[in-house]
Amino acid sequence: MRTLLPKIKIKLLRLLKPLVQNYVPRRYILFIDSLLAFIALECSFFLINSVQGNTQVRFVLSWELAVMLGVQILSFILLKSYFGLVRFSSFRDVITQLKVTALAVFTILIINRIYYYYDAQKLILDAGVIVYGFISFSLLFFFRVLVKQVYKSIYPSKKNSVKAFIYGTDLKTLTTTEGLLSDHSEHFRIAGFIHSGKGALVNRIHNLPIYSLAELKQISKEASALIITEEKLKKLQLRRPHLVDELLELQLTIYKIAPPQNLEDRVDFKNLREVKIEDLLQRNPIKINNPKLKERYTGKTILVTGAAGSIGSEIVRQLIPFNPGHIVLLDQAETPLHEISLELKNNHPQLSFSQVIANVRNQTRLAEVFSQYKPQVVFHGAAYKHVPMMENNPIEALSVNFCGTCNLADLALEYQVERFVFVSTDKAVNPTNIMGASKRSAEIYIQAQAKNQKQTTFIITRFGNVLGSNGSVIPHFKKQIAAGGPVTVTHPEITRYFMTIDEACQLVLEAGAMGKGGEIYVFDMGQPIKIINLAKQMIRLSGLVPNEDIAITYTGLRPGEKLYEELLADKETTLPTHHEKILIAEDTNYFNKTSGVILHKFSQHIISNDIHLAFATLKSLVPEYECRQQEEQLNKKQQVS
Repeated sequence: MRTLLPKIKIKLLRLLKPLVQNYVPRRYILFIDSLLAFIALECSFFLINSVQGNTQVRFVLSWELAVMLGVQILSFILLKSYFGLVRFSSFRDVITQLKVTALAVFTILIINRIYYYYDAQKLILDAGVIVYGFISFSLLFFFRVLVKQVYKSIYPSKKNSVKAFIYGTDLKTLTTTEGLLSDHSEHFRIAGFIHSGKGALVNRIHNLPIYSLAELKQISKEASALIITEEKLKKLQLRRPHLVDELLELQLTIYKIAPPQNLEDRVDFKNLREVKIEDLLQRNPIKINNPKLKERYTGKTILVTGAAGSIGSEIVRQLIPFNPGHIVLLDQAETPLHEISLELKNNHPQLSFSQVIANVRNQTRLAEVFSQYKPQVVFHGAAYKHVPMMENNPIEALSVNFCGTCNLADLALEYQVERFVFVSTDKAVNPTNIMGASKRSAEIYIQAQAKNQKQTTFIITRFGNVLGSNGSVIPHFKKQIAAGGPVTVTHPEITRYFMTIDEACQLVLEAGAMGKGGEIYVFDMGQPIKIINLAKQMIRLSGLVPNEDIAITYTGLRPGEKLYEELLADKETTLPTHHEKILIAEDTNYFNKTSGVILHKFSQHIISNDIHLAFATLKSLVPEYECRQQEEQLNKKQQVS
């Protein structure tokens, strides 16, 4: 007999496995719940009849039973108690079944009263209704417990699954993570909760232990992951950033989880996302909701230069919801342009777009593009942006960043483009490198064009470093960490402003909609972030210890590099806009005929590759530009020649 029972259990589990392995349609769950309610009603009628002495009645099929069963089924449908997966039933499902039973019992009691008032009879004694409620709830509850236990028997926990703590014991956290507690995952096992508040510390939740932050430091080795809700992570980063660093120092992999969109949705381990450095940006993310955007971009032909780059491609993605008529993707990089094109074809097959291989320095080629597509809006993001590389190739920086911008601006006027948005940089403020100076000179040209006419609205956007963009410090640090270090930082005190790609592109679209012509829009980016702190956080996010597992070394400031970036020039003031985080920079440049002559000469010197005259003209055009390093390099070249 002892040897027979395990064999019977194995066969039974094999028979049940196909049932629990797949999702059972909701109508089947509703049918099973209704069947259980029918059994509960039969039991109730039997018990009441037994109490009344009518023991011969064993099975009841009457209109009274049909009415009560109909009420119960209607309660199931109204409260949607049959939604979700039975094998992942949790405390929330118990409460739902209790509500369903209470609603049915209360409704039947009311019907009983009404029926008794008119006919001096009842469907069933009130005591029988209460008995029915207990039996019905018990059957519904034990059915779900049985399915859950059978599923656990078929799919036992894997020994190599990751043990994780849940950060927080408040109601919102418990509601969001409830699905994780009932989920039978082969990847994660919940080891307990971390109490983060100041209130009294209870002993257990869902039969799992609760630890204080102080205890976490001692038991952190018992688990390798920490799960935190998105809302709580944002609050910690804004109000208690030091605590985030302390959690990272425990070498726990941190996962964030978003709350469900609907009450019926279930949150499970598939909703977890590993926390990235972008999530630890110490400021409130900026969201823009301007109804003018739809008016500006819907149905329009839009040209995006640098469309294969990180900023340009994100501008394209964010334009899609506004239903543009046609998007022209222009870039000189063949492979990245092909990749973004494939992405658009797969994800947005309804989108009308074209790929154009072109260099912004080639005015003839650009004229063909404008003639063929006749864009109504232009977003100009094509540029050379790597500071040290441009220091060694100054004429190329000026050729692309200044002359390329001039070519596009001139064609925008010729083809009567409605709006022209130029993507600039904070390095254009009091520039100390050729990249920043080339961008500043392009800004001056754009402002000159805006001043001289009214048919095309020229707008300039200026922002800081973009997290995760091509060539930014984030992917550079990631490669260094993956290689085992060292992570190289130029100076221990160097700081930078940061924003996410999503935020940067929202600013560009917003500026394109609100601009009236000639403005420079700047972003209130909060406080600048120390690069050394960024490096340490990225190392900790990788589960490593800075200067133990991964060394951090200082390499010294590179040519043209600043310790601190600025968003506004010294002589500039700012004006508010309708959005509190977006400001307009009013600079003091005065444009006249002389300025126009200088801009023309500057362009000619660049085209003729005369670096000496180009620098001399640039200095008169952007007097705040300090180019000592470039002048020294030119003098050395002269001496050698």
